[in-house]
Amino acid sequence: MSNLRMDPAFASLVKQPREGFNDVQVLREATFAARQEASSCLSDFDLEIEDRDIPSYGDEKTLIPMRIYRRRDVEGSSPVLLYLHGGGFFCGDLFSEQLQCAQYALNARCTVICVAYRLAPENPFPAALNDCYRTLEFVWDYSEALKIDRDLIAVGGSSAGANLAAAVALLARDRVGPNICFQLLLIPALDDRLETDSAVQFTDTPGFARSEAEVMWRWYLGESPQDVSPYAAPARAKDLSGLPASYILCAGLDPLRDEGLAYANRLTESGVAVELHLVPSIPHGFASIPAAAISKRLLSEQVAVLRSAFARESGL
Repeated sequence: MSNLRMDPAFASLVKQPREGFNDVQVLREATFAARQEASSCLSDFDLEIEDRDIPSYGDEKTLIPMRIYRRRDVEGSSPVLLYLHGGGFFCGDLFSEQLQCAQYALNARCTVICVAYRLAPENPFPAALNDCYRTLEFVWDYSEALKIDRDLIAVGGSSAGANLAAAVALLARDRVGPNICFQLLLIPALDDRLETDSAVQFTDTPGFARSEAEVMWRWYLGESPQDVSPYAAPARAKDLSGLPASYILCAGLDPLRDEGLAYANRLTESGVAVELHLVPSIPHGFASIPAAAISKRLLSEQVAVLRSAFARESGL
């Protein structure tokens, strides 16, 4: 695999059988138990949580579910994080990363809006991106009713969700759309070509290795994609200037590691402010063990980064 040593907190991931991505329904069902366990803990957070549906582009019957997390003591408008869940583009929903969303809302003192975008392979690119960008526009257009400061909009996500966050930021720039002040990209999936050293090297990493990445991209882009759009794989974007300030987290034992590092480097070269954190001892799926000390520390760091970004943009 490599001479990098994995944090012992993630030893249970090594013991899980490597069956790869074969049946999408089985994979979706496998996440259900963990999601239910997380739901029972939400009562510990002093938050208002609201579920809402908004119409998709050009189709009033197709609805995009979103979940809004807000502190109960908020007065006036607040910053907002549009959070896009991970799951390889093919699984995940409003509830799969809700404890993370709750922590952001409570401790970064912002409203968090999570989007249940359409999933591949039933709905390949650009369905998920359209849903996410439509939600961004909704947040911008109805910011007053949502009690949101639209000068303080951040986008973020993990893995496939980080891909969508980066793509939303690219779209907003290119369409001169809603202004995004910050992007939070956690273990991002950015490059379908899988030609980096880590993508070639990590063929047996726990939970998520090169073979899983190959299937993920095939389900998202289709069997024989031609002329892959930079909005599908942001690493393909030729120009990264004018994008929002960024925080990028890369896992050392992740086939996606080097594409995240390369994106951070290119953003910096393009004049974008970037904070980069590479943790050598963790695999791609580290967040599936939230009790691990490093998982807790990284979540606290993300909260601090968000608070700092919003404070900086608001001039405080």
